[in-house]
Amino acid sequence: MKDIDFMAKAIELAKRGQLKTQPNPMVGCVIVKNNKIVGEGWHQEYGKDHAEINAIKNCKKRFGLKKAMKIIAGSDFYVNLEPCSIEKNTPPCTNALIEHKIKKLFCGTLDPNPKINGRGIRLLEKAGIHTKVGLLKKECKQLNKIFFTNQKKSRPYVILKSAQSIDGKIALKNGDSNWISNTESRKDGHRIRSKVKGILVGRGTAEKDNPSLTVRLSKKELGIDKNETIEQPTKIIIGNLKKSKNNNKLFSNNAKVIIGSRLSAKQSKNLEYIEYKGKNFLEKFLKDLLARNISSILVEGGQKTLNSFIANNLFDELVIYTAPIFLGDGSIKTLSIKAPDSIKKSSKLKTVKVERFKDDVKTTYYNENI
Repeated sequence: MKDIDFMAKAIELAKRGQLKTQPNPMVGCVIVKNNKIVGEGWHQEYGKDHAEINAIKNCKKRFGLKKAMKIIAGSDFYVNLEPCSIEKNTPPCTNALIEHKIKKLFCGTLDPNPKINGRGIRLLEKAGIHTKVGLLKKECKQLNKIFFTNQKKSRPYVILKSAQSIDGKIALKNGDSNWISNTESRKDGHRIRSKVKGILVGRGTAEKDNPSLTVRLSKKELGIDKNETIEQPTKIIIGNLKKSKNNNKLFSNNAKVIIGSRLSAKQSKNLEYIEYKGKNFLEKFLKDLLARNISSILVEGGQKTLNSFIANNLFDELVIYTAPIFLGDGSIKTLSIKAPDSIKKSSKLKTVKVERFKDDVKTTYYNENI
């Protein structure tokens, strides 16, 4: 096997933690001696051992403590992200690599955290460990796009999502929108929900639709072990919403709810109101959400809320499900944003994936304007 193959293996291992590691990044680690994998691991859950430690433990389990120590000494480590060099929930991984006298570290990307960025690499090199950074760099950065956004923009990774008709409408004039997309598209939407830490809607949608904003797929459908738990995202509302029978599903089952608005209200165990004085507080609200470990958000509407994220250029991804139906004139548009002065000044997104769910077409775009 080549270096690139071992790093690809580390990336695949890292993906196993995608539902449990946020706000930490996904990291996989492969230990190689004489061109053979002798240990592997990944960061399985936020607050628990990192990938490098799990790989070392895996090696010791395979060969026994005494033999493993000899194997690890002089071995090569492949990790998709720079090993941590500061102590937070766990001891620094750089210490473990130095103590185990490894020979070389292959690292996909540096850690974007300003407190770490390159620090771990410098410590390893100072200890006589050879390092090489940049192997499968593009793939490694893409894997942890959420973490990189958190660190570089000081806000959650934001995904905007909507289901629309062929003629770009999300509901009839009377507000009826059940259901524009088909069952398979809605299941896919729930898979996206399972991968984010929060789901956000505007006050109007919360009052009109009384949404549950939960992940309603089985463990089998999510591809997780039957012994694992399905972690429900925090429900986030923007606007002056108060508890009422019109939104009782939002507050059911002691769900965690955060409301950002210009009015204060009584707090409770699972309900937090964050008050803002200015009219446009969206950017500040996002920073406050990240401070609460909400590292990724799925914005599901309505139109006014989606427009505000686009107008303020506060989104990273746009997902549109288009159903083969027409809703006609007078129906509510998917988006209604201000027109540019010219085509040259228009915002352009990057189409990254087109998928089909029966007759529905899902298109995923990345925002290249940020």
